[in-house]
Amino acid sequence: MANKTQIDHDDWPPCRLACPILTDAREYIQLIAERRFEEAFAAIRKQNPLPGICGRICTHPCEVSCKRGQVDEPIAIATLKRFAADGSRKDEYEAQPNESTGHNVAVIGSGPAGLSAAHDLALLGHHVTIFEVLPVLGGMLRVGVPAYRLPKDVLNEEIKAILDLGIEVKTGVRISDKIKIADLFDQGYKAVFLAIGAHKDRKLGIPGEDEFEGVVSAVSFLRDVSEKRNPKVGKKVAVVGGGNTAVDSARSVLRMGAETVHIVYRRSKDEMPAAQEEIEEAIQEGVQIAYLTSPLEILGEDGKVSGLKCIKNELGEPDASGRRSPEPVPGSEFTLDVDTVIAAIGQAPESSLLADELDLAEGAQRIAVKDPDSLATGLPGVFAGGDAVTGPATAVKAIAAGKRAAISIDHYLRGEALPKAEPLKEAEGKKLATEIVEKTRRLPRSRVQTLSVDSRLAGFDEVASGFTEDQAVQEAQRCLHCNLGAYLDLERCITCGACVEVCPLDIPSMGEDGKVYVDVFKCQACGTCAAECPVQAVSMRFYPPGHTVREVEKALKQSEISNPFVVGLFSQYGNFTGSHLDTLSKDFPQVVPVMVFGLERVSVSDLLRIFELGADGVLMAEAPPENRRFPETWPLVEKRSTAAKEILDLLGFAGDRLILYTMPEEGLFEGSWLAETIGEIKSLGPNPLRKEALAA
Repeated sequence: MANKTQIDHDDWPPCRLACPILTDAREYIQLIAERRFEEAFAAIRKQNPLPGICGRICTHPCEVSCKRGQVDEPIAIATLKRFAADGSRKDEYEAQPNESTGHNVAVIGSGPAGLSAAHDLALLGHHVTIFEVLPVLGGMLRVGVPAYRLPKDVLNEEIKAILDLGIEVKTGVRISDKIKIADLFDQGYKAVFLAIGAHKDRKLGIPGEDEFEGVVSAVSFLRDVSEKRNPKVGKKVAVVGGGNTAVDSARSVLRMGAETVHIVYRRSKDEMPAAQEEIEEAIQEGVQIAYLTSPLEILGEDGKVSGLKCIKNELGEPDASGRRSPEPVPGSEFTLDVDTVIAAIGQAPESSLLADELDLAEGAQRIAVKDPDSLATGLPGVFAGGDAVTGPATAVKAIAAGKRAAISIDHYLRGEALPKAEPLKEAEGKKLATEIVEKTRRLPRSRVQTLSVDSRLAGFDEVASGFTEDQAVQEAQRCLHCNLGAYLDLERCITCGACVEVCPLDIPSMGEDGKVYVDVFKCQACGTCAAECPVQAVSMRFYPPGHTVREVEKALKQSEISNPFVVGLFSQYGNFTGSHLDTLSKDFPQVVPVMVFGLERVSVSDLLRIFELGADGVLMAEAPPENRRFPETWPLVEKRSTAAKEILDLLGFAGDRLILYTMPEEGLFEGSWLAETIGEIKSLGPNPLRKEALAA
């Protein structure tokens, strides 16, 4: 069986290719599906130092590229990340820094780029000092994202976890004011990372902007809101802009008592850069959005704003950003009756403070880097990244810049060549064939609870709750396990074609050359072919051969063996919850539960091996028919169960020790059935291999 993809980047799933920090979401999603929540958090945290933050405010490009979205809706990857990061499970995680290198590194700025760089540099063994102009850490996460989206306790906890690596902090320090970059090297720092963000508002550039009271910059407004300064706003507000800052401003001003709020955006709805869910929630809360509209002039009376004169647009040819340029429609002018105008058309870094030491770009609006891969500037030992270099972007892109800078600085300090980023293929583009989409079971995306509109507008409480454990497990089980499917040991393959016959999605195919081929992109890693192969030539990247038995061995070591003891192979796709598992453990200690992703993954040899381990009985519990991901494989499951029973009878073990059943619509088993079944297994006597197996 020859695969059409190769290892390296070609084996990466779309979600990883789309993620700026290259997170392989499959790993923690799978761990959540198995209810291994602490391990899921650890898998995220080793790659992302701000998981609770990203779980709330990330624009999740991974979901845009998620293959599941071609079938129904993408996996709720960001919400699953939030689930793993919330609660006490994070307390079990402890990062282990490398041995100290003795090098001191200065990180200027404590937004997502600065925090991420500081975190990774500390783990690499360097001593890090963060310099921050504000009295508190967090940058735009602190002063630019309202608490209803990012509660301050979440931000504080994740910053504390980073500082606990031994990072020093100096607040109230502005570089090139009290201290220059050159001074840092004189003080013993061997490298500097500039992550000053973009905190300076861009002006609208229209008449009246500087003439009337009631014109406010979005950055200043949101900072005042964050610091609870109760900024003065009117009852009728217009917010100019289309990004998240504009939407955050509009939603915040509603919470401060505004009666009507308009967002004025010059392009169409499809081109509005703010997160779609934020736009939808803003509309739910009463924000009105004027698309294809540009401001012309701020009007005023008695020194105060009285209106915003606007004009309608139509879209023309694409501009440098690739979006179609808005062009005014003559004669379409109109006036919005407002008493406050909030300008939210973008920000820029305060890079002019660094002009005498560094090269600047974009009309002196950004810090210039000579190497976009390493983020090295023209000054030796000085690196820069995040919004200060790119202009306003997303938090996860800033995190990526911080992590990239940490790697470059580590190379620099060790006297090694600065790294070059390998080009990645585009995350989007490849589509599932129609027949695969039609054969894939559709599963509804889990939804989080949100506050009612009245409750939202009463204050700044977090709007969206996270998943419950059972919701998270259910959502994680929707994953299609991209690029974790079948591959072949060519030396073992006898080209019998069994895999071609049993695949529920018809993925493997026999070529004209007599070889079997599989498209890894299409394969959903059900494992049917691997369990059916007569010579064990087919394996899976997603839990390779022997995994089920290894999980049984692990469960046995963690269990107190009762008499008799029964191994329960429960399909993860059943309608059961954590409480059902707790009840099973309490009421039936004889049952050692092992979760499997569909019984189609369990081979005859797996079943026989479990008896070799000393089990007196084995329960094969399949999900209800409506829950099975691959219902076409049920006859194969029955066939394997029958074959294993026949072998047990031939060996004198009694095939009745193996029971195949379907779980009820809710729970793991019906009423008294399990007690009766355990009694029947006990009546068959102990497994003759049990004593020998347990001794081993």
